[in-house]
Amino acid sequence: QLLEIGLCNSDPHSGNLLCQINGGSAVPVLLDFGNCIRLTDTQRLAYCRLLVALSEMSVTRARVALDTIGLVTTQSVSHPERDLEYMLMMFRDTGSREQQERGRKEFSALRKQQREEDIASIGATTAKERKKAKKDAARYPTQIPDEFILFVRMMLLVRGLCAQLSVELPFVQIFESHARRALALLCPRPARARSLMSTLGPTESSGSVLQRRLQTAIAQCCMEQP
Repeated sequence: QLLEIGLCNSDPHSGNLLCQINGGSAVPVLLDFGNCIRLTDTQRLAYCRLLVALSEMSVTRARVALDTIGLVTTQSVSHPERDLEYMLMMFRDTGSREQQERGRKEFSALRKQQREEDIASIGATTAKERKKAKKDAARYPTQIPDEFILFVRMMLLVRGLCAQLSVELPFVQIFESHARRALALLCPRPARARSLMSTLGPTESSGSVLQRRLQTAIAQCCMEQP
């Protein structure tokens, strides 16, 4: 919902979840839509591009998407890869409480090591200089949009439910599939269909009979009205 239509319930805690029995099946029911995330198309597409960037481990694309979203830290310019690391940590696979705690500790250890390296690179020698170095090396957000806070809240609540039930979900892959589908819709359907066609010109004789038939079928589909 969030990536494809820009609207999502940001309060999916256990008290807002019920199980409705319908015959021989059980259907989850989500209550209380008073606290929802509403994104503009620009924001929605920025989140989509962020998820694709995370799946591709692209520091540059992730930073561009985060700039559009409006999330900036004191190290976004000097160490943009750390923003990618944070987002990957947030979208890491769900699992048991033990697995989640282990992942959190590993990330905390990485951040501690980075902070120590940053302080050491400043070359402070006196106590006063070291104090200033710690302040200069601090990493914290300088700009954070309201909807991102609700987005993180939603992610943490879903992650908590998964930890409680020991459910393992590949978060990045799940979100990425919806993100790519939403981005694909930016291209009109006829144009997407034509992209499947060969670049061979009408006078060129190469290509199988089946290929030519497929080209003709796709071209006809492009001309049909929905």
